[in-house]
Amino acid sequence: MKMRLARMATVVAAIVVAAVVVVAAGPATAQQGQQGQQQGQQQGQQQGQQQADSAAAPVTVKASVEPAQPRFGDRIELVVELRYSPDIRAFFPAKPALAPLLALPGDPGRSERREEEGPDGKVIVETLRVPAMVARSGLLRTRPIEIPWHRVVQGGGAGESGTVKVPSLQLEVESGLAGEVAPTLAPLPAPMPLVEDNIPLQIGLLILGMLVLGGVLTMLVLRLLRDRLRVREPEPQIPPHVLAFERLDALAGSERLEADEPRLIYGELSEILRGYLEGRYRIPALDMTSTELIDALSGKRLVGVTLAEFQDFTAEGDLVKFARQAATPERLRDQLGWIRQVVQRTMQTQEELERQRAQQIAKLARQRKLRIQVMAPLELRVVAFAFDALLGGVATGLLAWLAIDTGQRGLFDAAYLLFLLWMAGRDLLGEGSPGKSVFGLRIAEWDPEAEVDPDAALHDERAAREASREAQSATAGQRLLRNAALLLPGAGLILEIVTLLQLPELRRFGDQAAKTRVIDGRYGLRTPRPTWLPTLLMSLLAITALVLPLLLGGRPS
Repeated sequence: MKMRLARMATVVAAIVVAAVVVVAAGPATAQQGQQGQQQGQQQGQQQGQQQADSAAAPVTVKASVEPAQPRFGDRIELVVELRYSPDIRAFFPAKPALAPLLALPGDPGRSERREEEGPDGKVIVETLRVPAMVARSGLLRTRPIEIPWHRVVQGGGAGESGTVKVPSLQLEVESGLAGEVAPTLAPLPAPMPLVEDNIPLQIGLLILGMLVLGGVLTMLVLRLLRDRLRVREPEPQIPPHVLAFERLDALAGSERLEADEPRLIYGELSEILRGYLEGRYRIPALDMTSTELIDALSGKRLVGVTLAEFQDFTAEGDLVKFARQAATPERLRDQLGWIRQVVQRTMQTQEELERQRAQQIAKLARQRKLRIQVMAPLELRVVAFAFDALLGGVATGLLAWLAIDTGQRGLFDAAYLLFLLWMAGRDLLGEGSPGKSVFGLRIAEWDPEAEVDPDAALHDERAAREASREAQSATAGQRLLRNAALLLPGAGLILEIVTLLQLPELRRFGDQAAKTRVIDGRYGLRTPRPTWLPTLLMSLLAITALVLPLLLGGRPS
């Protein structure tokens, strides 16, 4: 009985406690419901107010994302369309807040602006596309973007102003493999043939091109310099008696004998006579006094004329010219006739003129032989060139192997370009290139007028050595010009070799163009003369150093 009463008391107590809890919780629950209802009403009022403000604002905004359903890592665009009247200026931010999207640096996007006709007049429609990248997956929501605006009044200032917001956008981003249960690999691309460099063929075509270009250039140069290929002979000189007759005839046919002063006529007659005697007997008659002229003529073979006649003419001429003695026109004509007789009696015969021309040709031949004698022998010049080519070839080969080993294509091309520059500019320092310094050669100007007397130097080693020592060194411009053709790979070398064997004095085209020559600084001191064997060996080594990297290594890709 006691146990039953205890249980009943416990149940009654539990009922009482539950009633108390319900009674106490009822007002609180009601209060929370009222607060939630009030908050919902406030949010609805705020959203309605924002929609009302947006509708009432002079700038309307629409926003979207393209594509609408992006995947992780895709590039998307936030598209914002603004509509406002022409008197409104809207300022979209240059760097809007795009989080949780990732802005793309260096890509500001683009904008378009156009006008449309609206119900209340013209409307400006501005469309802005802001690029971004999706860096997260799942449900994303962008932040609102504020856009300031102001109205422009008639005076040009700012009137009413405010801001509008780009609404927050919600997008769902899928992962890169979303929806793919069993992803498959993309198909293989179409097969492509492998291309291999045929180095021997390329070198063969390069050599063939060099030969063709060198041959064409050589023919053009030899055609331009065809006058130098001929044996140069002196221009036929006008005999002195012909010049004298022309001047006497011109004076006799004029009226100057009667019109001019006698001293002027005597001066011209004396000049004609002295000019003839200077050309005929090789004496400086124009610069001599009357006494010196008579002394000079006393040792010459005068045919049909005596020294007394020359003395009478010079004495009378001095009186007329300096003492102003009178002379009638008839006397002047007599003197003119006497000079004509002197020329006729003493002038050279045709045989004498031909013999004199033969002597001039022989003298030019001796001068040409002397110039070749003073110049460096062909063997020395070629061996010096081969030495320079060997130095440049070894340096080029080493650089080319280094480029092949490191895979540097630019260094490989620069190595062969430097070889051409070396061959063109190797003579700039000192007396010439390293090869010329080793073999005692130097580059000098070509000045035939500065040569020593060929009659004295032709058989005199010491005189020829003096001519070689006193030759003036070539300038830097001349040294560059003489090697400029070597900048053409192979073709320039062919041009120089052929012109060396064809042009006079064994001077190649570069020396002809630059007016230079290579002379022997050790003239007369060499025993024995150089042979062609060193040239052949050094040339083969230079070619090997240049070609081996191309044949064995090839150009780096």
